[in-house]
Amino acid sequence: MRSPFLLPWVAVFAAAAVGGCGSSDGLPREPISGTVTLDGQPLDGGMITFTPTQAAEPVVTALIKDGAYSLPRSEGPVPGPHRVQVWAKKPTGKKIPDPDNREEIIDEMRSIVPPRYNLNSELSAEVKAGDSNSFEFTMSSARVAARPASKR
Repeated sequence: MRSPFLLPWVAVFAAAAVGGCGSSDGLPREPISGTVTLDGQPLDGGMITFTPTQAAEPVVTALIKDGAYSLPRSEGPVPGPHRVQVWAKKPTGKKIPDPDNREEIIDEMRSIVPPRYNLNSELSAEVKAGDSNSFEFTMSSARVAARPASKR
């Protein structure tokens, strides 16, 4: 039986690997590592993506396991500023038909990471040549209060 949690991440990670995340591309890549927490707890599992803000490529993705992630130099990002996105899902407790195979029943999943850390990410990291490039991302699922307009 396949794991409904890991399958979407494995597919995305495999697609990223096929897209040229190797050391033979001649780019000055750097290794990265770090931790990811949500509401003070290590994120059990998920995916973290580093997208350069000053270049089109390479976008790199690492799996998060027990709150930690890492990529070796051969798969790491290039130096410079990056937008960081974190994705994770958990089962809701409900069973639903698999959209790819209606005869199979799977766990319904929901995103546990707020959009401000993925679709509308506020996270960033500056990858530096020759540095340790260890980044800690502390996230909260609490809603962000709207700021009142300033009065003049």
